[in-house]
Amino acid sequence: MNDASTVLYVEDDANAAFFMRFAFEEAGLKNPLQIVITGQEALDYLAGAGPFADREKYPLPGMVLLDLNLPVVPGWNVLQWIRKQPQFQSLPVIVCSASDYETDREQARRLGAQAYLVKSPSVLKLPAVIKDLIDRWMAGLP
Repeated sequence: MNDASTVLYVEDDANAAFFMRFAFEEAGLKNPLQIVITGQEALDYLAGAGPFADREKYPLPGMVLLDLNLPVVPGWNVLQWIRKQPQFQSLPVIVCSASDYETDREQARRLGAQAYLVKSPSVLKLPAVIKDLIDRWMAGLP
């Protein structure tokens, strides 16, 4: 795994973003964590549009952690857009949602998500879960 591979976290809940940063630190992950709060910001980040045009400051991610309930553009639409872009066909996308509905899990798989993580109220488990996801889905990245 390339420890320098950026992870893009698309999450509008400030508490969830705080705990994700905590999980990265607790797990000892060296991956830079970029956080955007709307689906439109995620699209702009990935496309390198607007304020995200500077790839030194906003490098392409090696993984996307994607919430589904986002303002402006829903996470489902972001996932569909990612999978329609040839350059992102192999980009690991992990859905991170509060929903534990099997229909949402199936929809995420159909749309091309590699995994589906149900947000847990247990913050103590998050570092190990995130480390496992990164080790599994970012292995072998340049």
